[in-house]
Amino acid sequence: MRQVSKNAYAECYFWGCNPSFVATSDGVVMIDTPQQPIDAMRWKDTMLAHGPIRHLINTEPHGDHIMGNAYYPGVEVIAQEKLLPRYEVQIPNMSSPERLENLQKNDPDSVWLFNHPDFPPNPPTRLFDKELTLRLGNHTFNIIHLPGHTGPQTAVHVPEENVVFTGDNIFFKCKTFVQEADPWEWLAALKALDAMDVEKIIPGHGEICDKSYLKEQGEIIQGWVDLVEGFVAKGMTEEEALAQPVEVLKIDPYPIGQRLFPLSERLNGMNVKNVYKYVTERQAAK
Repeated sequence: MRQVSKNAYAECYFWGCNPSFVATSDGVVMIDTPQQPIDAMRWKDTMLAHGPIRHLINTEPHGDHIMGNAYYPGVEVIAQEKLLPRYEVQIPNMSSPERLENLQKNDPDSVWLFNHPDFPPNPPTRLFDKELTLRLGNHTFNIIHLPGHTGPQTAVHVPEENVVFTGDNIFFKCKTFVQEADPWEWLAALKALDAMDVEKIIPGHGEICDKSYLKEQGEIIQGWVDLVEGFVAKGMTEEEALAQPVEVLKIDPYPIGQRLFPLSERLNGMNVKNVYKYVTERQAAK
């Protein structure tokens, strides 16, 4: 576990995202949850040492951020309103035979927690549109909708700690997933993050960083856009674009992080396919 500031903490080495929390004078606010059940339970013990868990904020709808919600029953879950239907769609996957098989193979310590009756799905119950301000104890949590990596993408700015939790709008020195992102919204989100008065960024993946990394993150996203715009300018169909060799290391030089490597072989194609859609839609709208 990493102490990011006086009262803010994050874990950068779990399988999946970087779950985090802030300890206030009236309890704990957590941001995202560990993907693996046993990690979620251990993370709960870590947080309870700092006080009762009052709120959980989900920054996005991908499984590595929300799968662990179930292991915090009774905790209010806060999310951008578009996240709720995405959570509901994933509920069958949370208890699927395929997930059980994966746990048996790769994380046997978690198997006893799979489909445990004490831990049913725990979807968001407090929703917001553009922004929500939460105050707990001596802390303020500015919860801001910053679509980019996903449509419901959310940042959590805690001014008393000079930190912002960005979810997957930042992949610090690990491979960037652009598989469903609107790249232009994402670039706008990075500008909004750059305007914040913060010392530390807790990214969705990778080590803790600061605003100096925002420029490089933007260049990676722009690199995927430039690549696909080049394919489109040559008149390529989506299928032809997907068949092109991609010098990925010139766009994004980093490896996949936090045990997400099963997606590695497919991710470049997923990125091209998604960006192709946004590029062609944008050109058609002009």
